[in-house]
Parts: sequence; C-alpha cells; structure tokens
Amino acid sequence: MMSQNLGLENLLKELLDKKRDDKCGDDKCGVEQVLKNLPPNYPVGGVFVKGKLIPVAFFSNVCDCLAYFLDEEGQVVVLEVDKITGIAFGEAPEPL
Repeated sequence: MMSQNLGLENLLKELLDKKRDDKCGDDKCGVEQVLKNLPPNYPVGGVFVKGKLIPVAFFSNVCDCLAYFLDEEGQVVVLEVDKITGIAFGEAPEPL
C-alpha cells in the first residue's frame, strides 16, 4: 500500500476549486480533466464504467477522447473518456 497520495489531494482540490469558479460548462470537466492532469505512469487502482470497476494499475495518457491504462500484467486497457464515471486511486480490491 502506498503511504503517500502523490499530490493527488492537491490536484483534486485545485480541480474542485476551478470547477466552482468556471461552472464547468464544457466537456473538459470531471473525469476527463482529472485524467489530463495526471502524469504518465501514475498509479491507479481502477476505473468505473457503467458502475463496474475495471482494475488497472497505471494511467498512461489521454488522446482523441480515449484514455489509456496498463493493468497488472502490462496489458493496455483503452476506454472512451466519456464512458468513465469514476476513478479509484490506490490498490484495486480483490475480487470476491
């Protein structure tokens, strides 16, 4: 388990403050904005699509409305940014 938040708390605070100021009237808010501010190889526990957690290990990049992640086995996971409803930071939970 990681003992530090790698600056995530400050990033999320800045985004929330910006959202309050800008009222976020365009598509560049929410999940997409968080992803665009993450550096490559940032550790991510998983992403939520249609309420289902998809385990991933690292964020790679965002390009042309697609988000790229790597899972624990090094496989590339590509998702449409507008389909992602949430991001889990930290370790992904073990399946039951």
